[in-house]
Amino acid sequence: MKYRVLLSDVDDTLFDFAAGERNALLALLNRFSLPADEETQSLYVSINEAHWKKLERGETTQDILRVERFRDFLLALHLQRDPLAMSEFYVQALSRQQILLPGAVELCRAVSPHMPIYLITNGLSAVQRGRITGCAIQPYLSGFYVSEETGHAKPHPHMLQAAIAQAGVSNPRQAVFLGDSVTADIGAAQAAGVDSILCLNGKPPPPAHNATYAARTLKEAQKLILQ
Repeated sequence: MKYRVLLSDVDDTLFDFAAGERNALLALLNRFSLPADEETQSLYVSINEAHWKKLERGETTQDILRVERFRDFLLALHLQRDPLAMSEFYVQALSRQQILLPGAVELCRAVSPHMPIYLITNGLSAVQRGRITGCAIQPYLSGFYVSEETGHAKPHPHMLQAAIAQAGVSNPRQAVFLGDSVTADIGAAQAAGVDSILCLNGKPPPPAHNATYAARTLKEAQKLILQ
């Protein structure tokens, strides 16, 4: 077998982040008496994504991000609420979302007898640990790394390197990274010197994605991992 360890992203790779985010956001908007229409939801999503992109570029920290995204959201709505209280509520609401993508459990169940699986995620510890703990894939995991805890966000290779070392694998080419983001996931894989699988979720592959492989489904990814 070509690989000895699987490293995997979490959101939009194994977890349906969009569905979980929508559930948590609707709870937040209701709790703080904010508009819950599609336009308002899309506004938050775009602001949140912009803050996470800033984190990838090293232009912010997660402590700042977790509150500033709501401050910017309120400014765009021209409304006054407590952004810190909103952040704390949202983190708790999102941490309860354990919606997995089709094929995630099957992939982890099939791969785990052959190699350890480590999750590598840019995220807030309270959110990611809350979602992973007790979810259907947890029994198949050997561990997970969260950027807020390690101090390094993808595309920095630190989390991948730490997981490979924990797995006892000396050759990075015996590791493969599964993820959906060209910038964060494939970029981190390249920086760590490991093979990568771009998870397309049914979409066509983007040009010049630089991944070793591209898989339209998790079933396709499973076959590549176990080659």
